[in-house]
Amino acid sequence: MKVKQLIAIMILMFIPLFMMGCGGSKEETQDNLLVLPDLTDMSREEIVEVMENLDIEYYFGFSAVPCYKESDYDKFVEYGSGLEIGDTVDKSKQLYILTTPLHIVKKDISHITLDVDYKGKSFIDDGIGEVKLVRAVDGDTARFIDPYSKTMTADFSVRFLGIDTPESTREHEPWGKVASNFTAEKLNNATTIVLEAEGSRMETYGRYLAFVWVDGILLNLEIVQEAYSHSALSSTSKYFQVMIDASFEAKKTGRRIYGERDTTFKY
Repeated sequence: MKVKQLIAIMILMFIPLFMMGCGGSKEETQDNLLVLPDLTDMSREEIVEVMENLDIEYYFGFSAVPCYKESDYDKFVEYGSGLEIGDTVDKSKQLYILTTPLHIVKKDISHITLDVDYKGKSFIDDGIGEVKLVRAVDGDTARFIDPYSKTMTADFSVRFLGIDTPESTREHEPWGKVASNFTAEKLNNATTIVLEAEGSRMETYGRYLAFVWVDGILLNLEIVQEAYSHSALSSTSKYFQVMIDASFEAKKTGRRIYGERDTTFKY
């Protein structure tokens, strides 16, 4: 047999094997690709249901898109890294999914109660007592009168312990005015306001420091739950754990001070 004929026979024998190899490689490549699904108007819970069936790693982030009404929250916005719906991606890559901030779901805090008797006591003289509101100043400050004090008749300023809301008086910061309005509404509509001291009575600016109980609810804690402030309490405080837990839960929503755009603020 001539050399040329032998080479031709060998080529014919290997062509089918070569084609089978190419076909398998193509199929394997297709299995590693994913067409990005349309997640428009889906919540994170709905997105998770879709993504769990697609065999790809992903993680969530928050978009800076402003929200104007409650139904705008917890909605798909876009894929990260410049990807768009319908794009084809490699499943070995991690996918970044951006949504609007989430709804705030506050845990019941009615079991957090004032465990010290305040009846007939004075906040100024005894460190705990019922007071009367003069006016709310901002999100974490207000002025009160202590009707039970034997040493002070004038009104005084109180800085709320363990919180620090954005500025809304001499300086203006995003969410400052909204936080101020929230605190003012709570105080102005209160039937009973009790101030409770812990540690140092006053701060360096001459303001008293206190936990503020509004109709039996710890306002400092409510402000943290609403994502108007993080918890700044010392670990030695008796309210440290509930405050830090509330701060952690609020941060997970991406709301207000945790990255949400304040639509009432002029940037």
